[in-house]
Formats: sequence, C-alpha cells, structure tokens
Amino acid sequence: VDFSTQYFKYYMSRICGIASEANAEGKKVEADPMLSFVASTLLNEAMDGYIDRQKKGGDHSLSLAYVRATILDLRKKVDKQWVAWVEDQIKWIQSNPGVPMNGKRAGIFVSFSRFPSYLDHVMICIKSGRPVDQVPNLSKIKVVAYYLQKMAGALFNSLHECSERETTDQQYAANVMRMENSYFFTQTIKQRGPELMELFQKQITAASSICKQSTDAYLGFMIKREFKPLHTLFANISRIRREVGDADVPIHVPRSTFEKTLTKECSKEILKEKIGAIYYRLEKHLSETGGLLPVAWKALVKVLYEWVGRWEKLSKQCYNFTLEPSASDVVRIAKQAAGISAKRISDEKKRGLTS
Repeated sequence: VDFSTQYFKYYMSRICGIASEANAEGKKVEADPMLSFVASTLLNEAMDGYIDRQKKGGDHSLSLAYVRATILDLRKKVDKQWVAWVEDQIKWIQSNPGVPMNGKRAGIFVSFSRFPSYLDHVMICIKSGRPVDQVPNLSKIKVVAYYLQKMAGALFNSLHECSERETTDQQYAANVMRMENSYFFTQTIKQRGPELMELFQKQITAASSICKQSTDAYLGFMIKREFKPLHTLFANISRIRREVGDADVPIHVPRSTFEKTLTKECSKEILKEKIGAIYYRLEKHLSETGGLLPVAWKALVKVLYEWVGRWEKLSKQCYNFTLEPSASDVVRIAKQAAGISAKRISDEKKRGLTS
C-alpha cells in the first residue's frame, strides 16, 4: 500500500468529525452529527472514484481497494453517529413538547416548526462548495432517506397520539391540531424545492389526506354548531323526503313550522351575525404561524354555499318556497365578514404599534 495511504484513515476521521478516544492528556474529538451527515453523503459519492476500471492490478488495485475499505469503514462510523442523533430527536419528538393537554390552541407543535429549519441546515451544508446546479439526491442515499423519513414519521405519530389522547378536546381541538400541523408540514416541504418533495413524497401524501379529513370534520362541526336549527330542520326534511317523497313532506313537517324556523333563523341580519361568529371562532382556533386561516375560511365558504344550495333545492321541491338569502347571497355575506374582521385585525395591530 502506498505510504501516503497509511495516514489517510487518521486524517479522514478528523475531517469527518468522528468521536475519538481520550488521549494521554484527556483530550478527545467530540462527535458532530451534522458533520457526520455531510461526510456520509460525500463518502458515498467518493466511493465511485476508487474503482479499478482499467484493471491495472498490482499495487494500483491494492491501493484503491484499501481506500474503498477505508471509506466503507468511515461511512459506517459517521452513519452510526448521525443515526444515534436522529434517534435522540425522535425520542424528543415523542415527548410531545409544548402541546397543551386539552389540545386547545396548540398551534404548530415545536417539533413540527423546527423540522423545516433542520432541513434548511441540511441542504445548506450539503450544497456548500458545489456548483449551483449540483444538488445531491438525498432520496437515493438509503441511510439518509430512511432516517429523515423516519423523523418525519415520528412527527405524525406524535400528532396522532396528541389528537387521540383522552384529555384532548374531541369536539374541535383534535381536528384543529391535525389540520394545522399537517398543512404546515406540506407547505414548508413544498416551499423547499423538488429535492425534498421527492424525499418526503409519501409523508406529503399522508399529510394532505389528514388535512382534508380533519378540515372537513372541523368545518362541518362549525357550521352545524352555528346553524343548528336550520341543519336539524333540513336534515329532517331530507330524511322524510327519502322515505315518503316530496309531496308528503309537508304532512310531517308543516309549512307553518318550516316558514317559522326560516323566519327566526335565516334572515339576512341573522346570517351576517352567525357567519361573523364563525369567522371569529376560526381566528381564535387557528394560529397565525400555521397560515391556515384564509385557506380554511375559503373551504368553509364553499361548504356553506353547498349546504345552503341543498337547502334551497329542498325548499323549492318540497314547499315551492324560495329560500332567501340564497346560496350566492351567503357567499357575499361571508366575504364581507372576512373583510370586516381583517380590517379589525389591521386596526388592532396599528394601535399596538402606536401604544
């Protein structure tokens, strides 16, 4: 083996930040998880340069074989150090830091909020010193891909555990924490480019599904809560209609009862008040960090439009009654409610700056 390679392993261990045993003076090199991670990706790429493709044999092949064996040994050590750090982070994630026991106004979990910052650190470190267009494909490096995905999986295991525990409010808080954190994960990964989107494609798909299911459940709860008499009335009419047909619905729900409920619960002023109350609750339930309020409100207005549209159809078919305000009117009222609330928030912030 060439004389220079005798010191290759020693210096590479120092460069890779591999922890060493204490020397006679009690000094030692401490493990550096990020340096170990970067070293693992570089060693993985370097392996390809030490293959005897020309089949020269002799000392040349022997030297290359020694370097390859050294690289493999170094990779095992740096991977072991980084993996140990990842496992420690997973234990911390599983401790559910900062999540209130009742789940209310939990916002973005600390573990979820820190994950994108760590990924930024990862990408900065592995891109350093490379051409701009040369970005390592982390999804192709098995150890790296497996443990980064495992860390992401731990986030969702923690989210599931917090949303399902007995002390968490199941009326709305469980769905709010699921929708906020899953939406935050999806958006922050997508914002960081195709490399991380490819790496976390499975987790993004799962997060999108969680967000949709929890958002639908939450919005349904909010509408039913604020429009309980109307929801009960039309749910009852819909059930009777399926059983006896359109013509006989007024026998079971008299027209006088139907119109009385609409007069009491469905005037334009009452709808303004109820829709405004829903927007206020959304502001209260959703955190500013999550950025979900405008998205959730848009989805709620769409659901409300669909519900009122069905109520319009039932009113016309069963009672030949034109529902006012219409579904389109409800959308306009909702936009006004959001605009008024946005102006109020802006005014409060201005007052806070000047006080």
